[in-house]
Amino acid sequence: MKKMLNLLTKLLILLFYIFTWSMVENNSNNLNKGLMYFYLLLFVASLVSDRYFYSGQKSQDNKKYEITSWLIYITWFCSLIVPLLEHVYFKRENIFLTIIGAVLVVTGIAIRGIGIKTLGKYFSRDVETWDNHVIVKTGIYKYIRHPAYAGNIMQLIGFPLVLNSYFCLILSFITIACYMWRIIVEEKFLSSKIPEYKDYMKETYRIIPKVW
Repeated sequence: MKKMLNLLTKLLILLFYIFTWSMVENNSNNLNKGLMYFYLLLFVASLVSDRYFYSGQKSQDNKKYEITSWLIYITWFCSLIVPLLEHVYFKRENIFLTIIGAVLVVTGIAIRGIGIKTLGKYFSRDVETWDNHVIVKTGIYKYIRHPAYAGNIMQLIGFPLVLNSYFCLILSFITIACYMWRIIVEEKFLSSKIPEYKDYMKETYRIIPKVW
């Protein structure tokens, strides 16, 4: 059942992307093609970076709160695809906001990549633990507990700004709310499975050093 749901979700997202890009192509004469392809380049870079840095291990089926993974997966891709649609119908070009958005996206990709690489085999897209699980406290994890999520949140704000798709920021904040929920339940789960994690929580911040 889970595999069927995952397959159906991926298929629907793919169809949504194909529909969106067809709308872009149909209105290409009225759009800044350079900006659209720049956005697509950032989109692809975000996806490829995960593949490049990821070195996780096989799941031991010790997962919890899988609904959070599903919700984040759906809202994340919608948050990246919908700005294209908004730009088709509400064409805006503010180079200053585009630059800010691009900086946020690139910085977010880098922070997420560093987080994934540092966590190494203990990185997972789900809430789970493994036998002999070790809490990583080196590198960026000395300061924040969820750099991968922090990087994604920066991207969620940056992508709509690249295309000046202001309305889509609402969808981005819905996705960010899903990440906030995920952080809370993940910490609850890890604390119950790994006693050392409670002490680690006292020593660090969640996603913003010295703030939260």
